[in-house]
Amino acid sequence: MAQRPTSVWLPQVMFESMLIIVSILVALGLDEWREDRQDAENIEHALSNFISEIQQNRARVEDAAPFNQGLHHVLSRRQKVQAIESVATFINIVDSYSPVVLQATAWETALATGALARMDYNLVTALSLTYSLQNRYQQVSRTGKAQMTSPQNLSQDKLDLAVYNAIRYLDDITSMETELGVVYTEAESVIRSARRIMSGEPEPESLATDLAHP
Repeated sequence: MAQRPTSVWLPQVMFESMLIIVSILVALGLDEWREDRQDAENIEHALSNFISEIQQNRARVEDAAPFNQGLHHVLSRRQKVQAIESVATFINIVDSYSPVVLQATAWETALATGALARMDYNLVTALSLTYSLQNRYQQVSRTGKAQMTSPQNLSQDKLDLAVYNAIRYLDDITSMETELGVVYTEAESVIRSARRIMSGEPEPESLATDLAHP
């Protein structure tokens, strides 16, 4: 049986090989495109959740802040005039304090799904700062409430110390609430900017002007 000359079958083999390589590259490109698109959708969904959760948490902090500031003012004023003469009076004042419950579901979900690993570094930094401060605020809130109303800290001979510690605690809490308000606003601004970049929208004219003329 006569063999076909190399000049006849070699071009055909090379052509078929090229087709196979191109097909593989196209398939890989489509897979990568699908993954990139899915990542973008996951990030967009995560950012939407972050904005919603941050707005809810900020509203809860803002609702609680005036009461906590008022409680701090009442305790400070009464301490100055020595108007807290009994443990019962002190308990009656501080027992009205209630720690704020804040949500961190968006952060936990973004961590679990790996969405955070695909976000911009500055965005992740802003979110990390926000939720770290929020977590510290909640821990201080819970422990402070327990300490203020703990029976071992509430005796007549420890009353002055209990009042002093309660005022210091409320001073810390109200300061953290103010800081949280600022951080929430900044975090929401960073998130919205990231969403605009992902969608290809231009920055607002006012923001672009600020960036151009600091």
